[in-house]
Amino acid sequence: MSSKNIPLGTQEHEILRAIARMATTAAPAVPLSSTQRLRFEMLGLIEDRADGIRLTERGRAIAAGPAEAPPQTPQDVQHASAPRDRRGRRLGLRRRSPF
Repeated sequence: MSSKNIPLGTQEHEILRAIARMATTAAPAVPLSSTQRLRFEMLGLIEDRADGIRLTERGRAIAAGPAEAPPQTPQDVQHASAPRDRRGRRLGLRRRSPF
């Protein structure tokens, strides 16, 4: 898996950059939730060592590169075409009863 295939958000890029700064300077520890830590470890971006969290080569490459915006998801077509009332609220499915 190359670094271009890893879908990271802007906040995750900032966290990786903060971890990289922490390793080179006397910056304070980065607040990292257990979920984020597990995600970064599973993606091979960080490793947990005796002296703390460190970036892998892959993590350093992503932290040094520009933050890519996550792909924009198209609006849900089903909701856009749903029938609406006078106030613009979605109406129910209006299924006909088989009875």
